[in-house]
Amino acid sequence: MRGLLSRSAGRGGWAAPLSLLLLGAVVVLTAVSFAFTFMHLNRVAQLSGASITGWSFSEFVRQTAEVQVMVGRGATPAQLEVPLAILQSKGQVVADEQLVDQLPAAEREALNRAVLAVQGFTPAQLSGPGGNRQMETVMDVALRTYTAALQALDRQRNGIAANLRAAEQTLAGLGALLAGLTGFSVWLLMRNAARALATEVRRTREAERARAELERGAEALRAAQAAAQRDRDFAVQLTETMGEGLIVTDADGQFSYVNPAFAALVDRAPADLLGEPVDRAVPDLRPWPADGTERRAAEVVLRRPDGQERQVLVTAVPRATGGQIAVLTDLTDLKRAQARLRALYDVAATPDAGPGMAEPGALEPGALEPDAAGLDRTLARLLQLGRDAFGGVGAYAVPDGASWRLALLAGAAGPADPDVRAGLLDCAARSAPDGGRCGAGQVCAVPVRVDGETRGVLIFRRDPPDPPFSAADEDYLRLIGQWAETHAEREQAGALLRSSEARLKAIIGASLDAIITSDERGVITEFNPAAEQIFAVPRTRAIGQSMAQLIVPPAMREAHARGMERVRRGGPDHILGQRLELLACRADGQEFPVELTVVRLPTDPPVYAGFLRDITDRLAAEAQLRERTVQLDSVFNVSPDGFVTFGPDDRITESNPAFERLTGLSAAELTGLDEAGLEALLLSRSEAVPLAGLGGDALQVSRPARRVLKRATRVMEGGSGEALGRVMYFRDITPEAEISLMKSEFLSTAAHELRTPMTSIYGFTELLLTRSLDADTTRDLLDTIYRQAGRLIVLLGELLDLARIEARDRQDFEFLDQPLAPLVRGAARAFTPPGETDRLHLSVPDDLNVRVDAAKFQQALGNVLSNAFKYSPSGGEVHVRVVSAPGGTVAVRVTDQGIGMTADQCRRAFERFYRADASGRIPGTGLGLSLVQEIMRCHGGEATLASVPGQGTAVTLSFPSAAPAGGASGSLTAQAGHP
Repeated sequence: MRGLLSRSAGRGGWAAPLSLLLLGAVVVLTAVSFAFTFMHLNRVAQLSGASITGWSFSEFVRQTAEVQVMVGRGATPAQLEVPLAILQSKGQVVADEQLVDQLPAAEREALNRAVLAVQGFTPAQLSGPGGNRQMETVMDVALRTYTAALQALDRQRNGIAANLRAAEQTLAGLGALLAGLTGFSVWLLMRNAARALATEVRRTREAERARAELERGAEALRAAQAAAQRDRDFAVQLTETMGEGLIVTDADGQFSYVNPAFAALVDRAPADLLGEPVDRAVPDLRPWPADGTERRAAEVVLRRPDGQERQVLVTAVPRATGGQIAVLTDLTDLKRAQARLRALYDVAATPDAGPGMAEPGALEPGALEPDAAGLDRTLARLLQLGRDAFGGVGAYAVPDGASWRLALLAGAAGPADPDVRAGLLDCAARSAPDGGRCGAGQVCAVPVRVDGETRGVLIFRRDPPDPPFSAADEDYLRLIGQWAETHAEREQAGALLRSSEARLKAIIGASLDAIITSDERGVITEFNPAAEQIFAVPRTRAIGQSMAQLIVPPAMREAHARGMERVRRGGPDHILGQRLELLACRADGQEFPVELTVVRLPTDPPVYAGFLRDITDRLAAEAQLRERTVQLDSVFNVSPDGFVTFGPDDRITESNPAFERLTGLSAAELTGLDEAGLEALLLSRSEAVPLAGLGGDALQVSRPARRVLKRATRVMEGGSGEALGRVMYFRDITPEAEISLMKSEFLSTAAHELRTPMTSIYGFTELLLTRSLDADTTRDLLDTIYRQAGRLIVLLGELLDLARIEARDRQDFEFLDQPLAPLVRGAARAFTPPGETDRLHLSVPDDLNVRVDAAKFQQALGNVLSNAFKYSPSGGEVHVRVVSAPGGTVAVRVTDQGIGMTADQCRRAFERFYRADASGRIPGTGLGLSLVQEIMRCHGGEATLASVPGQGTAVTLSFPSAAPAGGASGSLTAQAGHP
């Protein structure tokens, strides 16, 4: 067969160059198509990288409108603060939008000026007279730029659609070209086979003509045999070397001559045939062409002694002397090639033959893909076709990881033999790349490839004494492999198509969005389950109905009808490919918001597909989210505590005004810093020291003001538990730190003040117990013990009074409206030292009433008077003066002419255990003024102090006034216990 094809190709030398030329053209066109497609898809990717929603522009317009409405309604600056901040934020987002670069220069410049103007707006400015005019200007620019942005987006979408259509058309053209090339290749193969067969027929006819000429030459040879021995020898040599069998019989029907070709044809020695009757030596030559003068031809089947059958064409002519000369042409290979091509054509013409098709001898379960049943049947028929042609064993091997395994076996004997299977697998492994013969030519294999991937190997094995595979056998086997590849590709394409259709149906059925298709008249042709659920209409009822009557609200049906009519007439449709939010209507007439996208399917006539989503819940959630965002932003901005948020990349994304106020750090300094950078900034203006009793991480900030901040960190988590970032919280605990410090100092001072008298008492008591002293010394020691014990009792009493007042917060006070003069005079008598009454001067009107606890008032005033006398060791007058102060208060001012205090001492005078006299010569506990301040606080008043060193001190006690003295007596009982 290969020889036939080669000779045919030699005569028609144009076929090979044409095939190479076509192959080169296809390769070039394929490369150009892929480059063209890649270029357009790259442009699609570039266009898709830009914003295609215009969301930021619409949000800027919406927020501008909201602020404009609020300004028009006369909103206050406080009401405008949050909306204006949102407008400024969205203005910045619009300015940074990539789509801005695609706007016309005028709109782009106007937008930048409007954004800069918005950034400079303040709530007070907008609430003023010109605020509405300024917002109208911004609104006009926002609407113009929004319109320009939508136009730019339309241009982008049109560019994307055009590039996708170009890529689709290019790929479609490439597919058509490849399909045409495949058809042309099959046609060229069949054409070459037909030409080879025609060539062989021509050769046979030429052989017949040669035999006729030989007969004439034989006659001339016999006539001149004696005189032309040399010519006879030449003729004998010619017959000895010719490819066809040549026999000469005598008049008795016996062989008088046979050439070697005939002897090989019947598998007999030439010497054994000479002189033997033809009908006895080779009975298959009967029926012999009838005797006569005419040339006769017939096809017969010769059975060789080894059992082989050979089909031959016998052409006989009579001899003049009797007998015949016959030429036998072996047609076995030609007939076999014709039968093989006819059988292969039958398989190609009927790939899914029904009953009567040959089945393989064995099938390995699960060896092929589950969807390869058609390929199994075709391979089984091809294996049987090969066995019919070659005999022996046929198999189909498939890859199994790094090794191979037999998927199909065909053969009555041998397949179960491990050695046979191993030999087949070994040949499959070695022949997978290009195919070929193995095992001394007894095994032949050809690969089956799909899309460049080797799917399997067809293998056939002959057992001796069958001859090895010839080149013609290998060519035929490659034809079988090519058809297997073609069928496998068709099966794969069919499986992909079925899978795609099933997947599309599953997607439509499982989609959560309603998918509705309609024809150009608006009649519904598809209604998926989600649409049934959303519109409360079963699919059987929806199919065939008008979309306008079924799901379009009554108020919108006229506009819908006009739009459909415009599309039918070939006019533009502005909603195609757009994501729209509008109203739809359920079966019960209820209208609800939906998100709609309409596309035109590439069919003829056109079909429109609508994708709808019920956005009722989404719109409610968005409104709730916006409200929640405004609330959180307000809390974030007005909180007195500082907040710093870190994003997922552990870098600062935002800080609130309270943090900036506490630390003096601006948002520009903080944004983008990690935690280490923030820590460095804080340490540059503070000392990170743990403060006793406060816990956690405390910072003592020195700038912009001295404060103590307590820091804590929390992880922000999303709804599914994923980490969204961290928030760092700073609380100003300066008062707590000061209280803690005061507490420590108080405990230290109290212990010191208690220890001093206790040490004296303990030491003098021990001295009295261990020694015998005279009466004067003993009395002197006892006086000291008595004085120290008294001092200790006073100290403890003042501590208890102070603690009781703080703990019970006025609950032990009995407030009564009463005259002030008796209270002042009583305190003066009780706390003026004996013999020094002439130093005290009182100025108290009798018509002033105060609402006080009498005992606590006299205790406070007494402490002040006691200090006035104690801190005036050189004498001097003490004045007590009562006056009515502005705001309905009464002030009791005690002024002395003592040693006085410095400004720093005045600031600390009301601290516990603080004493201005560091010498210790003036007795005291340092709790008197602290107790006075607590008593005044409980009365709703205050104690103030003014002093000049060396000139004296003035202490003022301010009380709320009560009713005049004349009306006080009748209300004492009713108002007791209330300040």
